[in-house]
Amino acid sequence: MAQEIEVKFLLRDRNELTRKLQELGAQRLYPETFEDNIVLDRRGELRTKGALLRVRKFGKYALATFKGPMAIEGGIKSREEVQTGVESFELAIQLFDSLGYKPVFRYQKYREVWRVHDAEVVIDRTPIGDYFEIEGPMDQIRTIAGDLGMNMEHALRQSYADLYRQARRTRADLPEHMVFPPEQL
Repeated sequence: MAQEIEVKFLLRDRNELTRKLQELGAQRLYPETFEDNIVLDRRGELRTKGALLRVRKFGKYALATFKGPMAIEGGIKSREEVQTGVESFELAIQLFDSLGYKPVFRYQKYREVWRVHDAEVVIDRTPIGDYFEIEGPMDQIRTIAGDLGMNMEHALRQSYADLYRQARRTRADLPEHMVFPPEQL
């Protein structure tokens, strides 16, 4: 089973991060691209286990993903991940719905993807702020985070769903789901 190994940070200065990525010889794989995500669950059984079932639309691609429970070591998250391309975002949601997995949370972001050695750095613009993640082998994550000026003690452990729930506690203007207003799409 494949492992997702990643770390997430709050992004304070996008231009500075991009400059540092270029200095590291990073290659931009995808320009900023709109991404729509639907999390599905069956009466909370996945969330209770710390697992996740998601269907994602990223540009012209659609992906179905299962993520197992998370472990954290030195600020770096790892978890089992099974992911496959699907022909249709909408039909994948319909398929899971017919199996009892209902949409429970929707989140959107604009994502830019960079490759640094054997790792990816993704820059996410969300309705609640900007973040970046480093995904790859644990030793490379630590090295790249250091090269980008990040302290592993400042790594975020929360998922986007958790960060959004946290933001909604202090911001009454936020809708139920983490989506952009229509004028920002």
